[in-house]
Amino acid sequence: MTISIDALERAAAPSWRALESDQLGSWLLRASQGFTGRANSALATGDPGLPLADAAEKVCDWYAERSLPAMIAVPYPLNGPGNNELDQLLAALGWTSQAAAVVMTASTANVAAAAVPDVLGIEFGAEPDAAWLGRYRYRGQDLPPIARDLLTSAPWQAFASVRADGETIAIGRVAGAGEWAGLTAIEVDPARRRQGLGAAVTTALTRHAAEHGYRNIYLQVTDENASARALYRKLGFTDHHGYHYRVAPASPLRINNLVPFQHLR
Repeated sequence: MTISIDALERAAAPSWRALESDQLGSWLLRASQGFTGRANSALATGDPGLPLADAAEKVCDWYAERSLPAMIAVPYPLNGPGNNELDQLLAALGWTSQAAAVVMTASTANVAAAAVPDVLGIEFGAEPDAAWLGRYRYRGQDLPPIARDLLTSAPWQAFASVRADGETIAIGRVAGAGEWAGLTAIEVDPARRRQGLGAAVTTALTRHAAEHGYRNIYLQVTDENASARALYRKLGFTDHHGYHYRVAPASPLRINNLVPFQHLR
């Protein structure tokens, strides 16, 4: 399915829905007490309805009212932001670039048909259980209570767990809205890596989405995670576009102090 960058970003937004949101023209302002970049940044798609410099100032004011860093998620083509007017303006204003990532897409049929190792014991639930939440970690940090709210914020979502020896050794989440499903929070016990668990969970979640009528699927993965990108390409995903966050210079925090949107870990 051919889809524009802005259209895909807008399609993905409801699958990781912020607890608080507002519109600035066609930009989407999102806040969730600082948990994850995507749920605490302005999604800059389309026209904000006023000059870009004024829009950036409005974003600063909106996040300052919530004691959050002012961040704007700027999507761009695969060859980089280039002559993106907004990105150039923010750079000139001193907004730093953080957490570059690529969005990858595929048809659910292609991914579901991928040859992966057989993994027994993949279970699905409509909500994450305590063991699932215990496996979902980032940079050694425990999840804040608000995490469950974001994880269950989509119109539809499902949570996969792989159990072995009484432990949850791999997890993942798939969420859908409209015509698209998205993968997040695919994590494997470090002691069990390189056993095909990540690929097995990815394909199992994709098949689950296909069974619920979703024909297209996407995921986001950080630029530097070359091994994850290679795995996803083997499963049928292709690069669609990139994005990064621009963080205002006067913001009290930086995105590295947040728990970012989870992709493969």
